[in-house]
Amino acid sequence: MNNWLSRIPQRYWAYLGLLLWGALSYRLLHKTAYGIDEGAARALLLVWSVTEDVVSPIVTLGLPDFRTIFFVPVGYLWVGNIVAAKIFTLLVMSCAVWAIHRWRQHSGNSESALLASGLLLISPLLIEQIDMISVAPYLLIIFALGAWLDQIYRETPHAFGGMYFSQIILCLVSVTLHPVGLAYPLALLWAWYQNPSDTKHKNYFFGGITFVVLFALLITMGWHNIEWFSNPIKSLSSLLSGSPEVGDTGAFRWISGIGILLILLLVLWKQVSNLWADFLGRTLLIALIIGILVGDETWGIVVLTICLYWGLPLLLRTGANSSGFWGQRGIAMLLLFVISTTFMLVDKARYQMALTGQLSPRDILIKTLAEDSGNFLNEEPSQNSATKKPVRVASQWPGLTMLACRCDALPLPPSAKDSDALLAMLRGVNYLIFDPHDPVNSSLSSNLATMDAGKVETVVLQKGGVIVEIKSAPSAQKP
Repeated sequence: MNNWLSRIPQRYWAYLGLLLWGALSYRLLHKTAYGIDEGAARALLLVWSVTEDVVSPIVTLGLPDFRTIFFVPVGYLWVGNIVAAKIFTLLVMSCAVWAIHRWRQHSGNSESALLASGLLLISPLLIEQIDMISVAPYLLIIFALGAWLDQIYRETPHAFGGMYFSQIILCLVSVTLHPVGLAYPLALLWAWYQNPSDTKHKNYFFGGITFVVLFALLITMGWHNIEWFSNPIKSLSSLLSGSPEVGDTGAFRWISGIGILLILLLVLWKQVSNLWADFLGRTLLIALIIGILVGDETWGIVVLTICLYWGLPLLLRTGANSSGFWGQRGIAMLLLFVISTTFMLVDKARYQMALTGQLSPRDILIKTLAEDSGNFLNEEPSQNSATKKPVRVASQWPGLTMLACRCDALPLPPSAKDSDALLAMLRGVNYLIFDPHDPVNSSLSSNLATMDAGKVETVVLQKGGVIVEIKSAPSAQKP
């Protein structure tokens, strides 16, 4: 039996481990339409609208990021299935970790790469990003594929061949996902500037990358649903205990966030030259610098990847001159035990939340609108479908609202000079759903507060926001 098992190639054991990780991670995911990223909701709705040839107001929200390209197979085969999209994101993440592991293994860090891959896969923040169908897994696989494609192209350069256009397309997709996606085209530009194989190929890459980056920014008009200058300490603390709830800025989060920041600075101090000399490391380093302007959980995943894949080799190298296993690996094993235990405890708590269906305040508000159909969506069982009136909602999260309540959802109206101007813009809208505590909505909240009685009514007030019914709006003028 032992001889038979020893004949199985190690890569098959790795595939089995990733399969087991995927099955266990699936148990930690919510199986509903709530809790996913707004950008992912818009991308899925667009794919479903195209595959089913259904007219949808999603086109009025602008072009979503290019996660849409990844979702095409899932959207075509399983229309309307959120769980299929989450399983697909699990598959993408497993491929990203495998590619990063292989890259670091080729750099002579096989032991640390194995440990880092295991810790990254069970990270609570990474599981959360998969559950949200966030851009983080897709950015990681783009960064890893970009490193491999650059190496393959330099071994057999062929102008305007498949490897060239693959890298250009990856630049296009990466830029649309998130500001840190700019790191890949910048790293590729630097590689061809510093170490070009010849002038002709260098010019091809400079021209192609510059064109697709500008084209991506033009067609998407920047990045939507991005909160700039978020508190980076909060994002770093999420690496240990997951994303905090609204207003959760306790002492533990500050201590853990500052501690991870110090670890990051130590790793950068020791490994910055190795990071910059490595294509994947250079990409992550540029992403780290750009991501400071955002400071969100996607940036936190970049921090975690750098700390694990470039931090663990420092521990293993430190004890290399010591005698015995514990002398050489004692600190690394102790740290591995503490971090993995912490990660699994948080994952266990997340499993309990998934079982009970616990949602964030924002998702509870959207669920109230979507499932309290008798009050909002005119879906009483006794009501004839022919007499139902269409319901139109202006939402701070139009993609999520449309996905959950299956109604027409539009973005919130722009700032108005007074309440009358706001009411005129709300013609045809039945409900508003938004967070009044968000500074972006201060003008909207002020205009609604000063509006005459009888024109609007707050029907739901929760921690996550409000639902306001438009009682009276000017009708369209007849010609």
